[in-house]
Amino acid sequence: MARARISLGGYLDPLRRPRWIVWTIVAVVVIAAVMVPVLGITSTRWFCSEGCHKVQDDTIESYQHSSHSEISCMACHMPVNANPVIFLMHKAEALGELAQTVTNNYELPLNKDDEVALTMKSGQCTQCHNEARRKVTPDAGLKIDHAIHAEKGVDCTICHNRIAHNENFTPKLIDPKTRSLNQKHANFMTMTACFRCHTQEVKKGSPPGQCFVCHTPEFTLLPASHQDPNFFPKGHGQLASAEESRAPWMNASDVGTETETAVERTSENAVKSESLGEDLPKVEGVNLCSTCHARAFCTDCHGVPMPHPSDFVTKHGPTGRANPQVCAKCHGFNVDFCGNCHHGTHLGYKMNPKQTWKQQHPLAVNQVGAAGCIQPGGCHSPTYCAICHANGGTLPSGAPPF
Repeated sequence: MARARISLGGYLDPLRRPRWIVWTIVAVVVIAAVMVPVLGITSTRWFCSEGCHKVQDDTIESYQHSSHSEISCMACHMPVNANPVIFLMHKAEALGELAQTVTNNYELPLNKDDEVALTMKSGQCTQCHNEARRKVTPDAGLKIDHAIHAEKGVDCTICHNRIAHNENFTPKLIDPKTRSLNQKHANFMTMTACFRCHTQEVKKGSPPGQCFVCHTPEFTLLPASHQDPNFFPKGHGQLASAEESRAPWMNASDVGTETETAVERTSENAVKSESLGEDLPKVEGVNLCSTCHARAFCTDCHGVPMPHPSDFVTKHGPTGRANPQVCAKCHGFNVDFCGNCHHGTHLGYKMNPKQTWKQQHPLAVNQVGAAGCIQPGGCHSPTYCAICHANGGTLPSGAPPF
């Protein structure tokens, strides 16, 4: 009992109890008098946009360039109807940026993969953007069914990720570790971003990708690249090749797989607590050509699988010999194109572009041997050389002309 009296101090002492209560109230009032204004000031748009930490400078500038620059940061970045505990936890978490700035220990870009946009719930947007306050109006040429997207668990920022942070400027911050310039984020209001879910391939469960689904008749479907006079025939191959090296065309069986899985999950759950955005492929991994064309579009025109599959190099020989015109559509009847690979890279020999292969082949054989030329590893039968060297004859029909 004595220990209890000591630990509770003056509160149990009848003479000192009033004074203990008064000073406790004074302390609470003083703390509240300091904390309430501090919490209020640090929650204003002014503080976030003008007084925030250095690590956020590019983010703040993108905010100031947006249509939401007069909206409080807290309106979007704080859960709707957050209680005081969540509010204080959010403030404590934000203090971490101060430590990052002081220690110069952060990486750019912040929110690199747009995790915030991919996990933010629609309630953050619909507290302002709702039928009672603001009617949804797609841009000219578009007809977007927002209701079906909402039904499938597609939250607003999965598409509208750059609305409140418009990066229409060159970033200025330098990554303290790599010393490289800060990079812009992917913009989800692009065709490649739409095709994280949509697809031109006919596949059960995948959202459709036909033009008329989202575009009105007056919309100009051809992108600027296709309207260039040099686009066809040469330009389109260069564009397709560059796009394939950047983002390989996904197989039809892969398209929409992540989306279907996520939609099934959210449909099974009565409460959609998880965001569909977390399961979507990254925008930079979507092949631009595939947003308008199915793989068959290219193959039907070229006459061979396009883009060429990974095993095409080892299997293209019979096609090339049987129908060289197919290859010539892109590569022309140019023996150097075939020779640079077959008589150069394949053999480990560097061809001289100023000489024909007929002039060079003795030197190549002396340098690397003839083993790479002979089937099954090469293109020619063991008696191929004898056609010229022993018989002085002409090449048989269908033999490579080099």
